[in-house]
Parts: sequence; C-alpha cells; structure tokens
Amino acid sequence: MKVIDLTLTIDPETKYPGFPRSKVYGKPESVNTITQVASVEENKVSSHDVQLSTQHFTHYDAPSHYIIGGLNNDEVPLDWLVGEAVVFDMMHKQAGECVSAADLEATGVQMKRGDIVVIRTGWTDKMFGTFEFWDQMIYLTTDAAEWLMERGIKTLVQDFMTCDSPLHPPAGREWGQPNWSPNHLTFLGNNVCLVEWCTNLGAITEERVLLVCAPIKLKGTEGAPCRVMAIEGILPQ
Repeated sequence: MKVIDLTLTIDPETKYPGFPRSKVYGKPESVNTITQVASVEENKVSSHDVQLSTQHFTHYDAPSHYIIGGLNNDEVPLDWLVGEAVVFDMMHKQAGECVSAADLEATGVQMKRGDIVVIRTGWTDKMFGTFEFWDQMIYLTTDAAEWLMERGIKTLVQDFMTCDSPLHPPAGREWGQPNWSPNHLTFLGNNVCLVEWCTNLGAITEERVLLVCAPIKLKGTEGAPCRVMAIEGILPQ
C-alpha cells in the first residue's frame, strides 16, 4: 500500500492562495495567518491561532457553495468524498488551454458509475501562488462537465479550474451573469462535490486508486480546507 499526499501546505506567505475576488467582483481578499500564541519555552505547551478562507489552498466545495438550500460542509456525507477513483491524465495541457469532453474520451479511460474522477494537468504544481495561476488558468469545458455527469461521477478532484478562467470568461459568463461558472452549477446542483487545487497528482501511478478527502468539519460553511490523499496498491487495475 502506498499513500500519496495531494494537499497543498497552507502557508501564510503564499501571495495568491485563492480566487482573486478583488479583481473579479471587488471584494477584499481573505487573510491567511498562522500565529503562535503559546510556546513550549514560555508556556510548557505550544499552540497557534489560525485564520484562513474555506476557499483557499486545497479545499472542497459543498453544494451550498452555489446552490440555495444545498448541503453545507458539515452535512455532506463522508462517503461522497471517499471511494474508488479513476485518473484522467491531461498533463500535456498548456496555459490557457481547456480540458474537453473529446479530451476525456480520447484517453480511453473506462469510468464507472459512482467513480470519483481525478483529472490532472500539473497546473497547481507549476503555478500555484502566482498571479499567472489565475490569469492563464487551464479550465474544464461545459461539455466535459456534461460528459462526466452522463457517466455518473460522484466527486471531481482536480488541479485546475472547474469553470472558465475567472479573469477571462467568455461573453455572457462574466461574474453577475446568470450563466457565470456554469460547471459549478452543473456539479453542485447534482450533489457532486468539487475538490480543488490538489497537488502532486503526477505521483499517482495507477489508473484506479482509493481517494480520501477529509475536510475540516466547520458548521454552516460552503466548503472547507481538506487533506486529500490517494492510496495505491488496494484496488484491482
């Protein structure tokens, strides 16, 4: 058995840790801090205060992220986030390119109903923490989202944008438009959670793995930071 960590380290010095709200819809960026409030030297025990966004670094989106009345983070069953996963390799994709239904079909990967789907591009590994990460984002097309839904996806795990580039959306999909971020509506509206900004996906060597996503159980939130891992050597290939 081999356990592969797919989680970004939460580092307060990361300059662009999450969705650029100030540039998209004019809201201030969240603050991420880790502050030591007690030390073994002075207090005989060490502890830290942490301030962070539910949408920064490796995290997942619960349905309530986009859906009124959708399940909150603390209501999502854990079996939605743990299970057999199939890996689609898109490591050849370059900055600004898309992952389409035709791309997924061309891999020949056999997806089963109820699979967690992992799509890897290497984008988070290469660019996370930079403005270019958001400005030149690889993204998933709407026909790819529909292709996955037709095949019974359970959860989507990826290292690139679930929808259009937030800074360069096509006409009619700008923030505030009814069709803004259509893939989020497609997935979350059907109780398909989204595990975003995973890293190290290239370390997975098997096509089918056991995927574990363990979010912090925060009450009433639309998502949460999470520890994500792939476990090899368990499932038949």
